[in-house]
Amino acid sequence: MKNFILLSTIALFLFACNQKPPAEEKILKASVKKEKPVAPKDTTLERLNAEIRKDLDNPKLYIERCKLYLERKDYEASKADVDRAYLLDTTNLNTLIFYADYWLKVGQISYARTVLDRANTLHPKNSEVHTKYSELYLIARNNTKSLEYADLAVKYDIYNPKPYFYKGFNFMELGDTTKAISSYQTAVEQDPNYYEAYLELGLIFAMKKDKLAIEYYDNALEIRPNERNVKYSKAMFMQETGMYNEAIQTYHELTKMYPDFKEAFFNLGYIHMFYLKINSQAVQYYTDAVNIDPNYYQAYFNRGYCFELMGDINNAAKDYRYTLSLKPDYDNAAKGLERVTADL
Repeated sequence: MKNFILLSTIALFLFACNQKPPAEEKILKASVKKEKPVAPKDTTLERLNAEIRKDLDNPKLYIERCKLYLERKDYEASKADVDRAYLLDTTNLNTLIFYADYWLKVGQISYARTVLDRANTLHPKNSEVHTKYSELYLIARNNTKSLEYADLAVKYDIYNPKPYFYKGFNFMELGDTTKAISSYQTAVEQDPNYYEAYLELGLIFAMKKDKLAIEYYDNALEIRPNERNVKYSKAMFMQETGMYNEAIQTYHELTKMYPDFKEAFFNLGYIHMFYLKINSQAVQYYTDAVNIDPNYYQAYFNRGYCFELMGDINNAAKDYRYTLSLKPDYDNAAKGLERVTADL
């Protein structure tokens, strides 16, 4: 793409100035066409490779490179590095915890448990070991065992925030919202930057229609300002609790940050259509949504309904028909088309 832009720019310049003879122009264009894009250097991987070459027996470096490979979904390379780190030091607590965590990430719970059993034999009263056990059993959907290990983790380190978080997750799965809230709140007391705990608290209070949800969403956003889904959840809560102006402002912030966020445009249309009764503005927002996703049948239907409410029968019928072309079994669109065509 860069070469195409460069070629176009050069061609326009030559055409406008007409200062170079045709032969020279051909040479210039030919040389541009032969250029190949230069891939950016992978500086992080290069740095790690260089450090490992200098210190081949340092397990921390292999763990760091393993994390990088995991981020890039290069599982074969990550497996080689995590195995190397483990073989270099089979007794180091941090290495054992990471090795167990690796197996959890790739879905091998039994391998993770085997590593944790070794870690527990070597470090029987370590909070992090029992915290990882708690996570393992939470993934395995064994809430009783997960809570037992979370309690052990707290016993050995009352300031460790993670076991409180896992307790909160277990209590939510068991339907005990009160204990879940208490556990998550304890987690953020121990670590004021615990993003995931703030998010869970926001979701819980949103379900309760409690405006404390906004405070917890804001706490999460202070830690990760660009988390689109958190901001969207906050806007949805405002919309569902009648805070329409605040919701509109938040959706607009989202569309500026993420111009292709079709759901934000859709919800702006929904608010203007159903709550504010400004159908002409709603039509524009639905149009923005379908411009982003031409297969967004819900937006086509809602825009058609807006046209129907405005008395624009032809455009309403057009949108209802197009909705049905995208989703033939969408009964609401069929009923809408039947209504408006009856008036034609």
